[in-house]
Amino acid sequence: MTEPHNAARQSQSERIELVTPALDLQEACRACEAAFAAAGEVFLGPKADSWPDFVHQCDEEAAGRPLTPDRVPQTVFILTRVAPDGSRVALGVSKLRHALTPKLEDIGGHIGYRIRPDERGKGYGTLILALTLPYARALGLERVLLTCDADNIRSARVIIANGGVLTSEGHSPLRGARVCRYWIAL
Repeated sequence: MTEPHNAARQSQSERIELVTPALDLQEACRACEAAFAAAGEVFLGPKADSWPDFVHQCDEEAAGRPLTPDRVPQTVFILTRVAPDGSRVALGVSKLRHALTPKLEDIGGHIGYRIRPDERGKGYGTLILALTLPYARALGLERVLLTCDADNIRSARVIIANGGVLTSEGHSPLRGARVCRYWIAL
């Protein structure tokens, strides 16, 4: 996939990049997974037994193979902070689903994102979504659906800051909670 944006913020001391999973990100992603686990949350989830298998599986999903009938192609991105020495810290993940299923129309939408618990409240949620949107446009999507729990005010603010327009709110039988659905025109 071509990269509409690579670096988001830059300073003399650091660079922020949105990248797809690669072998050299293993250490940064494992540290991020540990930070999520310490907060009782999941970063990437159990996708494969080894990091090389995970990277391969992400490449396969982005290409649309092999998928079960209830799955759609998706591209996984990792938001990283790059130090001057080239070392990286994984700050979060976004998942761009290339199409919608009825389940994704209810919860999940085209884009889901998570920010590392110890890095929240610093603008990285707004940034990761902003950097993911050009990839959705590059796929030919004209608008994208994002969902969040009705009580997740932070996520709602991130979506609205990126042009999200609330189109519905209601009880999700799949989620068992009230869910807000936002569309962002690309």
